[in-house]
Amino acid sequence: MHHFAKQKIKKHVSLKSSDENNVDQDKETLISIVKEMTESTTGAQSTKHWAKDALWFDIPPFASKGIQPAVKMFDSVFGNFKSCKVSILEMDTIMSGTMGIVCSIQKIDIVFKHEASKTILVRQTDCFKKTDHNKWLLFHQHASIPSGGEWDGRIITA
Repeated sequence: MHHFAKQKIKKHVSLKSSDENNVDQDKETLISIVKEMTESTTGAQSTKHWAKDALWFDIPPFASKGIQPAVKMFDSVFGNFKSCKVSILEMDTIMSGTMGIVCSIQKIDIVFKHEASKTILVRQTDCFKKTDHNKWLLFHQHASIPSGGEWDGRIITA
C-alpha cells in the first residue's frame, strides 16, 4: 500500500476514535447534569443548566416555557418538604451530534414538613442541545407519574 494511503487510513481511524471519545464525554456530561438536578433543593439549582426558553411539563400538572415559571414552581414544591431524596433506578442516554436525551426512572422519597412521607416513581425525559460554546442546555423536560395503578419502576423490553 502506498505511504500516503496508509496515512489517510490512520487519520480516519484517529478521527473516529476522537469522535467516540467526544460522544462518551458528552454522555458523561449529560448524566452528571441530570444527577445534579436530582440533588437540587431550589428552583435556581434545578434550572441551572436550562436554556432560557426551556419547555417544561412536570409534576404537579403544570407546563411552562422559560425558566422563571419553573423556578417559582420548584421553590413552591420544595418549600413543602422537610427532605427529598432522589434515586435513579434506570437511565438511558441517546446522543446525536449536538442533541442528547436522558431518559430515567427516578424513585423519590419525600418527607413533608408536617412529617407525612411519600415515595413516588417518576419517568423523566431530559432533552439537551449543545450550544456553539460547547455547553449543554436542557431545552425540554417531561416528568410523569404513572396513572392507573401501582408500578414497580421496571421497563418492559420484550
